[in-house]
Amino acid sequence: MGIDVIDEDQMVRTPDLGLASAAPGAAFDGPVQQPIKRLLVANRGEIATRIFATARRLGIVCIGVFSDPDRDSVHMNAADLAVHLPGTSSAETYLQGDQIIAAALRTGADAIHPGYGFLAENPEFARKVQDAGLIWVGPSPEAITAMALKVEAKRTATAAGVPLVPGAEIAESLSPAQIAAAAEGVGFPLMVKASAGGGGKGMRIVAAPDGLQESLAAAKREAVAAFGDGTVFLERYLPEARHVEVQVFGDRYGNTVHLLDRECSIQRRHQKVVEEAPSPGATQATRNAMFTAAVSLAQEIGYEGAGTVEYLVYGEGEAQEFFFLEMNTRLQVEHRVTEGITGVDLVAWQLAAAQGRRLVIDQALIEPHGHSIECRLYAEDPANDYLPGAGTLTDLHWPDGAAALIDTGYQAGDEVSSNYDPLIAKLVTMAATRDEAINLMHDALGQVQVAGLATNREMLLATMAHAAFRSGDTTTAFLERYPEVADRVRSELAADPLALVAAALAEWTLSGPSQQMFHGLIQADPVPIRFRNVVGTPGVVGLRNGDETLWVLLERVSGQTWRFSLSVGEEAYAGERQDLGQVRVAQAEAGVHAGLDGGVLILEQDGLATRFAVRVGRLGEVQVTSANGAAFFTVADFEAGDDAAEAAGGPVSPVPGTVVAVAVAAGQEVLAGDTLVVLEAMKMEHRITAEAAGTVSEVMVGPGQSVDAHQLLVSFADAGGSNE
Repeated sequence: MGIDVIDEDQMVRTPDLGLASAAPGAAFDGPVQQPIKRLLVANRGEIATRIFATARRLGIVCIGVFSDPDRDSVHMNAADLAVHLPGTSSAETYLQGDQIIAAALRTGADAIHPGYGFLAENPEFARKVQDAGLIWVGPSPEAITAMALKVEAKRTATAAGVPLVPGAEIAESLSPAQIAAAAEGVGFPLMVKASAGGGGKGMRIVAAPDGLQESLAAAKREAVAAFGDGTVFLERYLPEARHVEVQVFGDRYGNTVHLLDRECSIQRRHQKVVEEAPSPGATQATRNAMFTAAVSLAQEIGYEGAGTVEYLVYGEGEAQEFFFLEMNTRLQVEHRVTEGITGVDLVAWQLAAAQGRRLVIDQALIEPHGHSIECRLYAEDPANDYLPGAGTLTDLHWPDGAAALIDTGYQAGDEVSSNYDPLIAKLVTMAATRDEAINLMHDALGQVQVAGLATNREMLLATMAHAAFRSGDTTTAFLERYPEVADRVRSELAADPLALVAAALAEWTLSGPSQQMFHGLIQADPVPIRFRNVVGTPGVVGLRNGDETLWVLLERVSGQTWRFSLSVGEEAYAGERQDLGQVRVAQAEAGVHAGLDGGVLILEQDGLATRFAVRVGRLGEVQVTSANGAAFFTVADFEAGDDAAEAAGGPVSPVPGTVVAVAVAAGQEVLAGDTLVVLEAMKMEHRITAEAAGTVSEVMVGPGQSVDAHQLLVSFADAGGSNE
């Protein structure tokens, strides 16, 4: 059997990889020991559809599972058979191992592939799969156990000769004084990390001793919620390091190879955003040492299948060092970039190994060909500190042609639920050089259109264009060192007066009683009643971007000509007003790019016409896109001009989510910065704190309760507010 090369029908778009010469010959040999004819994928979204694509190409029947929100999802519709898991949350559905095994037996599946996340690194689930007579597509339960608990994994890594970052185990029996002493031994800044799981969950950076205990408690809560295990440990934090990982692969006969390295340094909240292969910053000497250490660790635990050994790489040149972080005993989200530079289909390799075939490829034949980059497109609000979003994707448009490979589990009309990860899609480019791969990615991202939800697209575009990224200056501190990458989304277009005008016109018309799209804007006075006393008088729309409230005064001059003025502040008519002059407003398209919640405006001023795509969300949020990027606004209350918390009379939920802890009670006095409520949304924990000192009047929510965005959480008898 020859090497399994990436198939051109696996994705929404698949570029010409130009990797025919990258195929390193026969990878597996020998007969199939346990045939897989029917495969159940115990996952959802883009990873389920990606596994289905390879399985179907190999003649395997594809079986899926789906929750209530995923009943009409892309992955459910891509399956030959799909079994319903009753419920909404992950805990009710995709984490119910017994139900998934029952679904596999019901549909006659031979094997279960866990994908990544959920139960992928749960040794007990893997053991139950095998006990049920099914093939587990992954490493043995014993190998998963060896790496699942980070503290135990570090001991194993030490035995395999892999260097470790200074750290300390935190047993439940340790007193606060003993924990403080252990932290001093590790040194600050340090990280509190969950022993189970990964993906940035149960992780906190602690800069100084006074923040240690609170960070420990928060990390434990998040770890219990995500993994069912609150064990944490301490580790030295290296803020200017690179996050580099090595892909390994083994079979049940003890044969192990590596498939080179990739870098995943650009992260936000410890969640990877941009990945590439090979690393632009690791020296060849460092690479060779990491390869040797990764293979040694995999052999130490008898590893079978695809796995990833992650490192921190610190320093430059001959002084460069690397330290073991963890081993992920599963397929990685970013496995596509490894496939891009090797030509290997890692899922096909997983299925070959799971069927008992022998890995025979010569390590010397696995060489890098070109460069590959992956960007993760998330449902996140740049104007709200990139918090995850939820709602309906009213429109999705991917790059035309073959510029990029797209992994996605969504299509237009789908709901992005707060119960699951906010990842909408992965875009992957491959080229002969890194510069070419970057250029392809920038072009591909520029063609992406998402309506209904704010995304991190503009931040990804800014990253691809940034000189530091292009030069390979890609440490884990990239977004902190170059804040303009994220801030550009909130500043450049948001400061454009015409963008403000477009946003104001969109909210004014689309939120009005007539709901007539832009027809009313051109044909008649569209001003909603709440903005006027007499028809034809000026109206005002308040728009919030970051910490600023901007008030746009709109007045029709005649026909399609309008006059606009602008003021900044908390009061609609207070402060100095800037005259923006006259603008001709024309409707180019209505609803073409954004379903029923937006359209395209052409705003002409001083002979220059600019095209703006505008969309209004269900809660009044407005997205404006032009050739200069995208800007996101929330609509300010006209009467008060205050934010959602002030309008509600107390701290509100910044996103839809679930209450995991309530730290206060009625009658309790709090100080500024005290924790009030802890929310979990999109697998992240959000701490709602008091903005000022005050006395709690009433707590509106309880643990386990689901809340909507902007829902009042706590009321105060006197001064008090919230920060997130």
